[in-house]
Amino acid sequence: MNRLKNGIILMILISFLCFVIVMPVSCLFKTLTGISCPACGMTRAFLAMLRFDFLSAIYYNILSIPLAIFLAYAIIRLIIDFIQNHSTFLEGVLKFLQKYYLIILLLLGISFLFNNLK
Repeated sequence: MNRLKNGIILMILISFLCFVIVMPVSCLFKTLTGISCPACGMTRAFLAMLRFDFLSAIYYNILSIPLAIFLAYAIIRLIIDFIQNHSTFLEGVLKFLQKYYLIILLLLGISFLFNNLK
C-alpha cells in the first residue's frame, strides 16, 4: 500500500511539474482580484531556474529557490520511499507542517507583499 501511495504522489508531482513547464498557467487569484498571490510568478521563476538565471527567479518569486530545492528533495525522497516501500517522507512532511506552520504562513505573507510591491 505504501508503494502505491508513494507512486501516485510521485507521479502527480512529476506530472504537475511537466504541465507547468509545457503549458503556461495564469493565476486565477490575480485574474479575479487584480493583485498578485504569494505564488504568482512561480512558473516564470522555475523557467528562469532551468536557464540558470537565479536572480530573475528570485525577482519573479522570492520563494522559488527554496521551493525548487524542496521539490527536488521531495522527488528524491519519494523515489527512495517507493523503492524501499516506506512512507517516511510523507509522515515527516506532515510533522514539519504541523510544527512550522506559522513560519510558513509568515513566508507566504512576505512573498505576497514582495509580489505586490515590486
